[in-house]
Amino acid sequence: MIVKQIIESTLKRNAASLSLLLTIAVFSVFLSTNTYSSTGNLDRSKLTKDQRDFLNGYEAIKANDRPLIAFYKKELQDYVLYPYLSYLDIKYHLKSTPESQIDHFLERYPNSTLTPFLIKHYLEYLGKNHYSERYLKYYNLRPQSDSKLQCYYFDARIRLNQTDDVLALGARFWRSQEKLPHTCRLLEKELHKANRITGSMVWERIQLNMLKGHLIQSTRLARHLSPQGRKTLKYWIAVYRSPEKVTENMPSYVPAVIRKPIFKQGVTRLSYSNPKLAMHMLQHRSEQYGLSRLEQQKLSRQISLRFAYQYMPEAQGYLRDLDQAVQSEKVMNWRLQLAIRHSNWINYLDLYDLLPDDMQQQNRWRYWKARAYESLNEFRQAKPIFQTLAKERNFYGFMSADKLNQPYRFNPAPEKSFDMDKLTQKYPQLNAIKELIAIHWTHSLKREWYHLLQRVEPNDIEAVANYMSDSQQHHLAIQTIAKAKMWDDLELRFPTPYRQPVLNAAKKHTVDPAWVYGVMRRESAFSPTISSHAGATGLMQLLPNTARYIGKKIGFKRKQYTHLTNAESNIQLGSAYLSYLEDKYDGNRILATAAYNAGPDRVDSWIPKDMQISADQWIDTIPFTETRDYVKAVMEYTTIFKSVLSKHYDRLRNFMKPIGSGNNKLVATNDKN
Repeated sequence: MIVKQIIESTLKRNAASLSLLLTIAVFSVFLSTNTYSSTGNLDRSKLTKDQRDFLNGYEAIKANDRPLIAFYKKELQDYVLYPYLSYLDIKYHLKSTPESQIDHFLERYPNSTLTPFLIKHYLEYLGKNHYSERYLKYYNLRPQSDSKLQCYYFDARIRLNQTDDVLALGARFWRSQEKLPHTCRLLEKELHKANRITGSMVWERIQLNMLKGHLIQSTRLARHLSPQGRKTLKYWIAVYRSPEKVTENMPSYVPAVIRKPIFKQGVTRLSYSNPKLAMHMLQHRSEQYGLSRLEQQKLSRQISLRFAYQYMPEAQGYLRDLDQAVQSEKVMNWRLQLAIRHSNWINYLDLYDLLPDDMQQQNRWRYWKARAYESLNEFRQAKPIFQTLAKERNFYGFMSADKLNQPYRFNPAPEKSFDMDKLTQKYPQLNAIKELIAIHWTHSLKREWYHLLQRVEPNDIEAVANYMSDSQQHHLAIQTIAKAKMWDDLELRFPTPYRQPVLNAAKKHTVDPAWVYGVMRRESAFSPTISSHAGATGLMQLLPNTARYIGKKIGFKRKQYTHLTNAESNIQLGSAYLSYLEDKYDGNRILATAAYNAGPDRVDSWIPKDMQISADQWIDTIPFTETRDYVKAVMEYTTIFKSVLSKHYDRLRNFMKPIGSGNNKLVATNDKN
């Protein structure tokens, strides 16, 4: 079909030779087995002629078929994605692209999404091949923050003998880098030749790396040290790996100036496993290693927070006794959390009164003020706070409504209509976005969308969000509406894509579909291809090991539990995992939700073994901020999705079972996956 359309179009224009027609025919065979990877399961028969020609043109560029590239460029010169063809042709063939063609693109598309990427790619090419004059021309056009390209800048200046200020600038750059790119080899050589790299500079970079745990990079820097310096670094690395060594006297060869950072890092790392010993060492060795009062107090704050993370009884006292100079919002948050965890309501109210006004107005602390009054049998003082909070659509609003037996307030914004034709006229970039959606070029789509958001007028943000939602790009619509802080636009914030797969999976694995949606909304905002740094992938952000375990458990074939960007498989696996966790925690949705985020082992360790606390206490004292916020968000979202799906909602109190001793199954279960 593609070949026929191209031949017909060519014959009509009477502009192609027989050789070009043969090239097109041969190229169509190539297309049948080679497809751009981001197109996934793209059905080309549903695309427009321009869209098909564009993809064919891209394949021609990859094959460097110059006659075919020229043909498609001519065919698509008025197409909205034509700049992409020009950009990709330059990017793939920089070696054979004349400088005039680069300049033409930059002049024609100065504000294009593609322009900074083109400059970056061109600079990499020029720097690698030591085209120094041209490099400086384009670098000065748009200076780069990329350290590799900054190194190429120094390289170009040195090769052109422009060394008046390069070594001074280069020395400052050298000392600021954790890791020096290989492109800085010439700079480093010149700095050595000019004796610009001092011992203190080397130790600055080593300390920068050691504090971030970059041991390999620190070891590489040892080549700049004396034998004694290398011995000192070796000792520092040993302390990093075995922080209990700070309880021993340091070797005499370790210089006084290096002893302090070794001790400070060693004590900090020791506090992760043994905060009591770390605090003892800090109190008894601070003077020996020359710590100032402020340094001692900052370390004391870090160690005190370690006591708090483990809810050790000494935590409250240590946090209370810190100097005012190192008190922080984080410290106060933990003092409040400790009071909540241990049901010390009078202490909580005293601490609340010490909060600055902005913190006192936060829903979280207002809710717990009311809970403190309620627990002290002062409901008359609690009630007005609950009444105010119950007007809001969030976790604390729903919990407050439960306290008062009042209906939940969802407060949706009234629906609006937008003139999308006028919107696209005002922002032509939306036309490019529409085409990128059609051909499944997701990375380019996100770049165009982000570029557009930097320029869109505030009054048009909601309309742009609706445009993205109408295009089934719900994750981008959600992020767009968040930029405008339009929290009441529930239709945009809580869509229900993949409805049938969700309902099917929920039914099969006997979980609430609203809960599946709540998790999916928090995990990916409905982006099927998103991946985290940890490797979690897809709509429900499953880790490969978890997907494999659950996939085998429910009888999936390998292809089903390894292709996590497939929406239906991902939803099935995520729903099955929720079901597994709900069963593991005896139907406790709070614990299951926390385990979905932090893992069952961590959640098991967070369940109190010597007491029982209410579910809201447990949620709001989860040691990990991410998991604490995650559980509250999922419970809030699940409530909203329940209303969307069923036109009624479940009250949060239905899931708020007490947690801790007494729930024997919860404490004892330790099923590893």
